[in-house]
Amino acid sequence: MSTSKIFINLNKVINYVFVLIVFSTSIIIFNNCSQSSNKPKQVIVVGIPADVATINPLFAFDLQEGHLMDLLYLKPMLESWNDSLGIIEFEPMLAESYIINKDSNFITLNLRDNLKWSDGKPITVDDIIFSFDIYSDPKVNSRLFGLFENFFSSDDLHIDIEKTFRINSDKSVTIFFKDYSNFSLLDINHAIVPKHLYDGIKRDDVETAELNFKPVTSGAFKLYKWERDQKIHLKSDSLCYLFNGENIQEIIFKIVPDEFSLITQLQKGEIELIEDVKSEKVKELDGNENIALGSIKGRDFDYVGWNNIDPEAFSKKQIKPNKFFASTKIKKALSLAINRNEIFQSVIGKFGEVYDSPISPIFKSYVDQSLKKYEYNPTRAKQMLAEEGWKDLNGDGILEKGSQKFSFKMFSNTGNPTREFASTIIKNNLKEVGVDVEVIFVEKKELIDGLLGKKYDAFLSGWTIQIPLNLDNYTNPESEKGMLNFTSYYDQELDKLLDDLKPSDSEEKRQSVYKSVSNIFKTAEPITVLFWSDNIITYNKRIKNISFSPLGLFYGAWEWRLEQ
Repeated sequence: MSTSKIFINLNKVINYVFVLIVFSTSIIIFNNCSQSSNKPKQVIVVGIPADVATINPLFAFDLQEGHLMDLLYLKPMLESWNDSLGIIEFEPMLAESYIINKDSNFITLNLRDNLKWSDGKPITVDDIIFSFDIYSDPKVNSRLFGLFENFFSSDDLHIDIEKTFRINSDKSVTIFFKDYSNFSLLDINHAIVPKHLYDGIKRDDVETAELNFKPVTSGAFKLYKWERDQKIHLKSDSLCYLFNGENIQEIIFKIVPDEFSLITQLQKGEIELIEDVKSEKVKELDGNENIALGSIKGRDFDYVGWNNIDPEAFSKKQIKPNKFFASTKIKKALSLAINRNEIFQSVIGKFGEVYDSPISPIFKSYVDQSLKKYEYNPTRAKQMLAEEGWKDLNGDGILEKGSQKFSFKMFSNTGNPTREFASTIIKNNLKEVGVDVEVIFVEKKELIDGLLGKKYDAFLSGWTIQIPLNLDNYTNPESEKGMLNFTSYYDQELDKLLDDLKPSDSEEKRQSVYKSVSNIFKTAEPITVLFWSDNIITYNKRIKNISFSPLGLFYGAWEWRLEQ
């Protein structure tokens, strides 16, 4: 296998990895300002464990920053989740209406009347065009750079404005794409930024400009004050068409790094909502009549990754099969040997499910329900290992093949009690079938560097799935799309199925393709999916009109209301 594309610029994607891999224990908490009688009405204080790095959509990466973007900036379309079908649906947001023809390569957006930025300036199609220009400018290095492959662009991936946009009026713009079969509404659905303010800033200076800390916004809320490492204070923007004086008027994100303090304040009624609550903490909240429980399902799973290539050879720019995990039968055997149900019941309980596929169960129409789910069978695992030539010939309890013992290191990140517990069970389970595992915990950044550099034989990690469904991390690791294929798993049939799938394909075709993909995953089991975990949300029952979606907790937060 050629290595020319595997050895890509890893620095380019390292920030993106922080988003896709579930190493952090980020907690978003809604907090009621105080219990004093002079507290302003319709104010919620949100507790977060750490400050954000930016409130600029050009550079926002992590989940907390994404929450803020949902509140501060409008997109052309509002995304909603159809739970029964497991798909995204769209309705106009900045756009009042849109025209899309499946047989043509363009979308026409017609903007609402009287759209305004928080400084009172009108929002026009110039802002939309400018936003795509600056997002795709390599000098800016935005979080979306390189992701506009469906647009007309130059060699440096900068969108070609003249070929891509046609202004019909200050309220109407047509966007053209290279291939009508490859674009969708998601291609154009990004937060719009104000041209009249960014236009005067050199592109090299955008990331450090003062505007990053004093933004002009378009969303239901605007920034009132940002005190670093203390709080981010938002107020509703009456200039936004979403404004409703009867609903939440202020949201204060308060930095509270101590989890115990967050739970205590929730119990006392000082905090009104916590996101990403650990399952073991839920028991502490039982019996509190003021607290309700909710969850967002199907975004996160933990797994064991088995490297298909040899790490030492890869470090020398060579590609050789991994001496342990290149065989599909070996990976299947190890999956059978791990008691995933024991791990799940011990650390997750009822807030998730054991489901051994990287295709989330929330994509209901894409899941092949006929496939047999998780199986724990150490006896069969030992048989399969023996069939591959791994036997305990000297009676020391460890399998060997020739002079090679089945002994390897498995890496994971520090600061994650769930993975620490899971690693102990995995180590003991594999020892029962004659496989010796040394578990090594390293700091998050070191683990990410190791994954990107293919340094590990095996690793215990997690993943947050994308919506809409994206399985690029299982495509050919030599391709740019396969940059995050940490195991270097490759299946020609799988690669063709995913590569041939187009955004314009019918739902019937997508369902058929993903069910075929499910069968490949079940047969090959390139990774061992341990469990899917819910995002557990506990909140004060005073919050009304609140709903939960896989797209994010803050979708529709401008409709929340506090019952006094």
